[in-house]
Amino acid sequence: MIQIKRDGKVLANDLEKLRSEFARQSCVLLPQLIGPSLVEHLQRQVAAARLVTKFEGDENGQFGKVLFVPPTKPALFVFHLIMNNRKLFNAIEDITQCLPIGNFFGRLHSSVPGGNHHIDWHGDNADHRLLGLTIDLSGAAYDGGVFQLRRKDSEDILCEVPRRQAGDAFVFRIATDLQHRLTVIEGGGPRTVGVGWFRSQPDFGAFAKSYFQFSRV
Repeated sequence: MIQIKRDGKVLANDLEKLRSEFARQSCVLLPQLIGPSLVEHLQRQVAAARLVTKFEGDENGQFGKVLFVPPTKPALFVFHLIMNNRKLFNAIEDITQCLPIGNFFGRLHSSVPGGNHHIDWHGDNADHRLLGLTIDLSGAAYDGGVFQLRRKDSEDILCEVPRRQAGDAFVFRIATDLQHRLTVIEGGGPRTVGVGWFRSQPDFGAFAKSYFQFSRV
């Protein structure tokens, strides 16, 4: 677990290690970013939601398929409430040296074996995104479902993250020369995660006004 001071700054002993890891591979592991009680609450909320199939795609076509929690469900509201935290923003800025973070916007995904749930190589270079984040919320072990990050012009993997403990997270850089993917779920599971993006715009006040109004629909 990373140690954070009252102002959101990461303690020096952790900061050097985490900055070095992120600089080296454009990705950093953050063990137990959220604690067991919050993880369990989100797990219950996701279990109560009726998941729907989501096809991932952009102007170049579809590149993946997962299950996701619809945007009006309480689980997603709770997830955004947890992640839109100035203390957390300060810590992430401290580690990654990114531009100031205005807000976090995310989704809750689940993937199961036999469903061809995976996400092919792609970038997330849109919508003022600075960094991507994944938090493991799985309640059972699974095989496959490995996150991989690479440079767009290379087959060499910069970072690879297999199954972690529930509550563990990783943050990765978003840039025009980077791509990432999620390999297919092969067994066990389901793999359930909170995913999303730290964005430079809008600022939190504007985001909160828009999102909370949307959440009441």
